[in-house]
Amino acid sequence: MTTTKQAVGKILMTVTAVIYGFIPPFADFNQTHAENPLWPGHARFHVVWQVIITFGLSLLGLYLLWTKKTEKDFSIKISFILGLIVLGGFLSNATITHLYGGALSDPNGVLPIFANIDANLFIFSIGFVFLLAGYFMTKLKTK
Repeated sequence: MTTTKQAVGKILMTVTAVIYGFIPPFADFNQTHAENPLWPGHARFHVVWQVIITFGLSLLGLYLLWTKKTEKDFSIKISFILGLIVLGGFLSNATITHLYGGALSDPNGVLPIFANIDANLFIFSIGFVFLLAGYFMTKLKTK
């Protein structure tokens, strides 16, 4: 039997999968990223590749969360791990950009949102918190 908290946990994990899987194609398949003439072709190749991968991982995570054809606890755990890989990879990379001359944003790209906070960092950080909260809510035992 699923509790309300467990159901909310799955919904939070669903929102997270939508954040990392469905928002990037809209944010990155345009002149600011994949079609940015100022970016080297190889950099554009990598951004498209990354978006395709995260979209696929998102679809797999959603399938695992909501299908009845798989073992529930294992499926939720794998969906959680997929989210950790995507969002944890992004957040880890955000902390080491100084090591390789990287940057969270580009002057020709999406501008930082309020108070000079990078839009990706903001939304993916929220997604990471939702992922953690959602996963741990699904682990709450029914009474």
